[in-house]
Amino acid sequence: MKAVLREMKRKLGRLHPGRSLYVALIIVGLFLIGFAAHELIDAHREYASAREEYQSLREEFPVVTVRPSNVQIPQVNTEAESQASVTNVAAAVRPSPGLVHAPEEVYEDPMIGLLEINSDFVGWMIIDGIIDYPVVRGRNNSRYLNVTFRGQYNASGAIFMDYRNTLGFDEPVAIIYGHNMRDDSMFAPLHQFRNADFMAENQYITIYTPEWELLQYRVFAARITDAWDQIHQLGFRDGAEAARAIRGAPEGARRFLVLSTCTNSADDDERLLIYAALIEN
Repeated sequence: MKAVLREMKRKLGRLHPGRSLYVALIIVGLFLIGFAAHELIDAHREYASAREEYQSLREEFPVVTVRPSNVQIPQVNTEAESQASVTNVAAAVRPSPGLVHAPEEVYEDPMIGLLEINSDFVGWMIIDGIIDYPVVRGRNNSRYLNVTFRGQYNASGAIFMDYRNTLGFDEPVAIIYGHNMRDDSMFAPLHQFRNADFMAENQYITIYTPEWELLQYRVFAARITDAWDQIHQLGFRDGAEAARAIRGAPEGARRFLVLSTCTNSADDDERLLIYAALIEN
């Protein structure tokens, strides 16, 4: 390559100044195209690497398919579900069958296996058909921006809980972050909640904690805001205070889950927030 460039430079020296500039611009353009193509290929490789890692975790540690028999999800009363309001969601819980099938040999307890890989593991989150990831909580909110669940450097990072949620899902408001990846992985599918019909058909978020506690939340709002939104500040004294701070919070709800991701707009601070209330049994 260097030899070719030297030869082109030698020939350019014998060209008319105007023509030399023209040829030089072509060379620069070709260089920029080659550089962009190289970056694109690297990005696709990185995306693929993250997808493979998380798929391998689903297959090696199938959380839903091997949950203990004492962890039950109530069956659906279709008529009740169609009539249930956001203020009375307990009677309208539907099962979350999960997105993966158990391989022939599985880990006896997926939660133990996941904790052995990463002690920051705080739960597995499922939104049927679009989200199926382990959730971690690091020592700060930068730790998992570019580090996967297995600790590999990757732009996809991991799905992670705000480090200030020291009580985990017992907090009045638990916030979980994920990247809006261009390959539609991680939290990119959450943007579908901006469509009212989609939200109506995909209302439930299921969390399995390392202790096999089953938590189900019902989505009630999706909003575009910014990184400085009050909800990101946390610090709520209790659930009642949190409910007062969340516009449109269901009556009587006292524990909330907020999913936060960027929008890839020109405003780097813009965020999409998905709000969900815990379904109390």
